[in-house]
Amino acid sequence: MKIIVIGAGRMGTRHIQGLLQISDIKEIVIVDLKEEALENAKNTLGEQTSKRLIFNTLEQFLATPSQADIVIDASTAQNRIERLETILKTNCKYILIEKPLGQSLEEVEELIRFSKKQNTPIFVNLNMRMYEVFRKIRQDLQELPQLQGFVNISINTGTLGIGANGIHYLDLSMFLLDANRTELVAGEIEEAVIPSGRGANFGDFGGWATIKFFKDNIYKGRLQISMSSESTAFGSWEIVAPHGRVQFNEVEGKLNYQLRKADSQMPINRYFADYQPIETKSFESPFLGDLTKLWAETLIKDSKSLLPLLEESYETHKLMFEWLALSKTHQKIFPIT
Repeated sequence: MKIIVIGAGRMGTRHIQGLLQISDIKEIVIVDLKEEALENAKNTLGEQTSKRLIFNTLEQFLATPSQADIVIDASTAQNRIERLETILKTNCKYILIEKPLGQSLEEVEELIRFSKKQNTPIFVNLNMRMYEVFRKIRQDLQELPQLQGFVNISINTGTLGIGANGIHYLDLSMFLLDANRTELVAGEIEEAVIPSGRGANFGDFGGWATIKFFKDNIYKGRLQISMSSESTAFGSWEIVAPHGRVQFNEVEGKLNYQLRKADSQMPINRYFADYQPIETKSFESPFLGDLTKLWAETLIKDSKSLLPLLEESYETHKLMFEWLALSKTHQKIFPIT
């Protein structure tokens, strides 16, 4: 099996570190516009650099697109369709694209229309839904009697960026609540633009929003999210259900469950009555390369993807751009990547 990874930056390198753990993959071609980026990837991979790795410039790749089973596009959000047209020449079976799919909702819609015309399935790397801990929380929200019903989610954090991480948070909220429709109730985009490590052509945004989540016509829950553009703090999530609370912070590595006794007969107005002591568990954020490994292994073994198709991510992208559209400094096109 052969895989091509386009983009030798931090995200592309993480993909490769995961893929190198799969014995069925005999060759990985790493492609980047810049020779410097390829050299940095070689240095980062270090001892993992082996005969299984081939480093090509984008110019070499465009001249003779080699055949592959899977192609991962870990480059920036610009010119997605143009790159996909080249990628499809590899006759690959599957394609994975980094989020966001574009820098405007119109670009996302155009990309989804393009993808629907192809025979090759194209997936988007909204990978927080793959975390084992989040899959367990989703299951508990559906099965634990104390957590079943309407749910409030609150997030308060710093300069993680709406395009970089906010889209993950919106998608994860939909996943946890098993929702398929959203409504932006209110919000704001702060005027301070967050600098990007990718360079001066890119940037990100902070702000706050209140969002409703629905499964068809059933109101499942509400998200209140604040992502400051002027704070470096890494904040927490808090999920408040009818008779319980789930709280976690990825950096602190802690997951707290606090539940009312399942057999409690106390009425709803008796707040905190019959609650059990907080149960603290370890919260382990997986290495992102391990998620790539899991995704690829599942595809190879079962022909199933743990990540959504492009069209399945449309509601998340639409919600993000509705929020970003509240900006007073940018309209329609945003320098996110």
